[in-house]
Amino acid sequence: MKISSDNESIQEWMTSDRLYEEYLFYYLLICLFWFFVGLFSIGIRIPVFNDIQNLILNSVWFLLLCVALSVPKFWYRLIKGKNAHLFQATAKVYETLDSIEDIEQREQVYKQIASNGKLSPNRLETLSLVFLFAFILFDILYTRCWIRDLSLVWQPDWVNMCIGWVHNNLSMPPISEDRQIFNLWFNGGHSDTVLQELFGDEWAFLASPFGDAAMFYHFIRVMMFVPILAALSIVLWKPLKWLGMQQIDPRNIHSAMFFLRSCAWSLIFGFFMAIGTLGFVTKTTWFTLGLIDQEAWFGNLYINGLYIFIAFGIRFFYGWLVFWKSVFLKLVNKASYN
Repeated sequence: MKISSDNESIQEWMTSDRLYEEYLFYYLLICLFWFFVGLFSIGIRIPVFNDIQNLILNSVWFLLLCVALSVPKFWYRLIKGKNAHLFQATAKVYETLDSIEDIEQREQVYKQIASNGKLSPNRLETLSLVFLFAFILFDILYTRCWIRDLSLVWQPDWVNMCIGWVHNNLSMPPISEDRQIFNLWFNGGHSDTVLQELFGDEWAFLASPFGDAAMFYHFIRVMMFVPILAALSIVLWKPLKWLGMQQIDPRNIHSAMFFLRSCAWSLIFGFFMAIGTLGFVTKTTWFTLGLIDQEAWFGNLYINGLYIFIAFGIRFFYGWLVFWKSVFLKLVNKASYN
């Protein structure tokens, strides 16, 4: 069984035989299948139902799709059979582990094998992938079913409380004396120009029914910001290592040049993390056009690519934590020895 090195070329990465990536590939295909099912089915309206009844119907369908997403192993077994290659390869790995009698040695070998991608994704990694696709499906549900004629079809008290919280922490023109968490400024961007043409100014937009829909959507995006990053980081943590992240990971610093190069990468990752975080959290109109036009919803997908850059940064700066921790422990050990 070939064990890959920490640093490998792109060609080696593409031709690797890691079970983790093979499983992830098939799980990704299965999730994409259910995503496209949801893309073409969520939002279907039954004429005899009113807006709320159609929202309930589509919400039930959304939950069923989430259940289907949550069991990719079941679908893989259903398609490939119980004797599929991945299942047999996984069984061989566990047979090797079971042959090791020493418990501590077995645990060490297990960690090494898991670290090198010779096992399938664990439940947390699988559920993280499922969560990401479930959120995209919820996004479709919200834009197609919860909003109708530029207003919320269902707006209970708890939704109004969420909208009110955004309003209470919103900075708008003229310049507010207090710095708020969120901002609503039509500053000339494409989405701001369209909103200005539709509503006139920020105050008219905020006072409109669509303003409530947009502010509640922003509330959802803010609340999901950390869970999305956590799920994406968990899914990409190992693949980033194999794809070449080890070559710039600060924990592998072994020379002054490597240190300076890691500092330069810190500026790049820090920039994208700052831009992405500020945009996702503070900019209330980043995704607003997607609530109006389905083409704009697809056009906004590129903005979500910033999540990936932030996930890269999280893994990179985690390497700095490991590096400085090791430096600190060496200094402590040296002081204790002296």
